[in-house]
Amino acid sequence: MIWGPTPPDVNRHRNNKRFDQRNRTGAARARVVSQAVADGRGIPVDSDLWAGWRAYPLQCPDAAHIQSEDGTSAPWRTQISAIELAFELHMLRAAIYVFVAALTLMRDSEVQEIQRDAVRTYFGSPAVCSRKTKLDPTRPELYWWIIEPVAEALAVLEHLSWHPTHLFATLRPPTGKQTHTEPGIHSDAEIDFFINGVNTIAHRHGLARIPPSHVRSHMFRKTMSQLAGREPDSEVALGLQLKHAARRALANRTTQAYAQMDASWAKEFDTELQQAAARKLVDLLRGRRQGERVAVGPGAARLHAGLDKVLDTIDNNPQLRAQIADERVEEALLADEFPNLHLGTINHCMFDAPQAECQDELPVAQRGLAPLLGACQPARCRNSTITRAHAPYWVAEEDDLTARSKEPGLSPPRREAVFVRLTDVQRITRALEEEGTA
Repeated sequence: MIWGPTPPDVNRHRNNKRFDQRNRTGAARARVVSQAVADGRGIPVDSDLWAGWRAYPLQCPDAAHIQSEDGTSAPWRTQISAIELAFELHMLRAAIYVFVAALTLMRDSEVQEIQRDAVRTYFGSPAVCSRKTKLDPTRPELYWWIIEPVAEALAVLEHLSWHPTHLFATLRPPTGKQTHTEPGIHSDAEIDFFINGVNTIAHRHGLARIPPSHVRSHMFRKTMSQLAGREPDSEVALGLQLKHAARRALANRTTQAYAQMDASWAKEFDTELQQAAARKLVDLLRGRRQGERVAVGPGAARLHAGLDKVLDTIDNNPQLRAQIADERVEEALLADEFPNLHLGTINHCMFDAPQAECQDELPVAQRGLAPLLGACQPARCRNSTITRAHAPYWVAEEDDLTARSKEPGLSPPRREAVFVRLTDVQRITRALEEEGTA
């Protein structure tokens, strides 16, 4: 292998007869190769193993340095071969695809339609221009607003792509008799390659491993929509970015519904349960504003105090008070006030480990991590609150216990246990009957 300027026929011909010194042209080629090796611009490779040059390492004195978790710094690579270079280029393209798809909210087809010079200015902000292909045969040219790192990633991809128009294409251009020049990549395989690639080199570069899972491009769009949907006053901007503006004029809730969290996405978000709990509390907050006692149970006083604190924050902040119609403002404040609220069928738990009855059933080393549902004492634990939504379950249990207490064949110890439980339940049901008065 020879790098640097050489006569074009030297690297093209790999048949050793081309370097036969018994003829003038062969001897000339041999002298060029010998001089290139002597100058340090070549690698002598066995002619029967021409592919061996792809594994030959070259030094990388200008490689970027990366910071490890322990604070040390090291170059990304100290040497690289042609095989490793192909891997790095593939990883770079895959990383750019993931980055652009995640941060622009574009569909896979729209990302792959990005062409050269696609970064523009749209209404005074940087944007990327592409074409919408889904359900629209006219393929209109549209704009998606972007941040500077996305523009930088697309600039890098412009240098990487060989295709005359599109940025996402195969890494190698067609050669010889190949004429296929269609753009596009297999995004599913690209995402899998990126995840596997990161996990393969994670130990070498101090990267965090990506948990193996099924990841596809539409998940980036859904995830970012839900993240953006949590922000106050974001619905209009989100609708424009998702290109739902036309449908919003007719339905008005398309974007909001798309950005709404759902249970299937819960495992993708560390804060999903916190946000879901906050949404449940919005109605309680509004009832509390009207002076209602919205919950009963041992933890009701704590819940009411937290709701009152949120109301005071809103009332004393003119900007928040002006946004009171936006539920997301209330959700954000409630999520901060009740970070450990766990929703339940028969009660809600404002988990505080030192006060939790359920923690007494656990070994000391395992206490304080999460509620132990099987040991919950909703009528006695100071973390427990019961709302009107829980009332049907408590009334049904009271009826069931009352009927069981009258069974003639019940043993005295069992009958006593039923009455103890019935007393706890009636304490809650009687309180629920009085709920609504401050």
